[in-house]
Amino acid sequence: MNAPNIRPDIRFVWLNVHGGTFHKLIRLHERLRDSGLSCEVLFSVGPPRGLKLGVDVPLERVPELAARGVHFLGRTEVLNRAEKSPARLTVTDAHHDPDLPRLVRGLRARGHITAQMATLLGDFCHHGAEHLLMQHPLTLFFEMDYNHTPEGRGFAQAKTIQFTGNIFFEPTANRLVNDYPDREAFCARYGFDPARPLCLWLPNSCDARSETYGQVIEAVRGAGANLVVKLHPWEYAFKKHGGEHPWGLAATTDVLWSVQAVDETDGTWAYRFCDVAMVRGSATILELPFLEKPCVMLPLKEHVALFRAQANLVRTCCAALSDMRDLPPLLKNGPPAYSPQDYEAGRKSVRIDTTRDAYEQTMDALRQILSAPEELPVFGSLAPLRRMADPFVDASLIRTLTPSRRLRYLAARALRGICG
Repeated sequence: MNAPNIRPDIRFVWLNVHGGTFHKLIRLHERLRDSGLSCEVLFSVGPPRGLKLGVDVPLERVPELAARGVHFLGRTEVLNRAEKSPARLTVTDAHHDPDLPRLVRGLRARGHITAQMATLLGDFCHHGAEHLLMQHPLTLFFEMDYNHTPEGRGFAQAKTIQFTGNIFFEPTANRLVNDYPDREAFCARYGFDPARPLCLWLPNSCDARSETYGQVIEAVRGAGANLVVKLHPWEYAFKKHGGEHPWGLAATTDVLWSVQAVDETDGTWAYRFCDVAMVRGSATILELPFLEKPCVMLPLKEHVALFRAQANLVRTCCAALSDMRDLPPLLKNGPPAYSPQDYEAGRKSVRIDTTRDAYEQTMDALRQILSAPEELPVFGSLAPLRRMADPFVDASLIRTLTPSRRLRYLAARALRGICG
């Protein structure tokens, strides 16, 4: 659908769109508009990782959203619009993408302000924007030291880095497609028994071919509970657009294991109504404290140090199992009971400021970017960025590094401590 040609204060350009969370960017957009800033959102539709109209967004809602500055366009049209009618500030996603570096370079060459915003704690692909909105200082560690990406070295050319807490971790329900008044209505949609617990299973790539998948199914059914499956976002993208499966499978894991997955647009409702969430390799383990849902981490078989370190960050509200045989009795006896203080401790480990929601923190950061002087210097070196992360990098995170990187990291950290 064609969008009117305007030049707003802020434009979000989102090419890699999670159908389960994009509504949170719409919420941010609305709050920015309510605060007096002109704002526009461009969502990509179509393959490989865009939305699908009629699935993620009801067709009848598209004109209404367009009138509010939220547009759903093909990837090429999104890029053309962002390039030919630049906003004062263009904010893009931070996923790996072949088109975003060119867009950012072109905008900066013409004197426009660019920024990138995180969707995950441990994955932030820098496309050359001068202002970066990250969830937490640990993102710097993951990109520069754990992932050790070439893009991470580009952080030194940024002018500002702000830690805004990640709007995509906010417990905001998606009401664009369904608006469930209660748990019973959600259960009725999927044929669940509302009198029985809802056990949410979040399989990742490491679970796709693993017997763990079947063991989870058996344990949940043996406990007399409802199995609620929420797939990985890129599996949902495969369902919508086809093409190559992200993990080389012939079909999505719900099909392969003969279970029912909730619609991607109902993912936030599954979080809201579930009684316990089960993960192994999913980064969602870091999101669950914000939803105040107990988490069970299944025994690890690959990337053990990384996933164990993630679980350690939220250990106050996550039960880590050492044996799959422990899962059936845990589900039969009821999920772990955690206190509000337990969840707050989990939130504090992955968000600097827990007194305000991430929407407010992100709005403040965007206002600061718009008012910042053009002559701001770049960091120029990775050392000050590593100093930001150092206080949060504990022994479990250091153990995630390969031996050679671990040695380099520890030596450099010691030097930073000496030099101040």
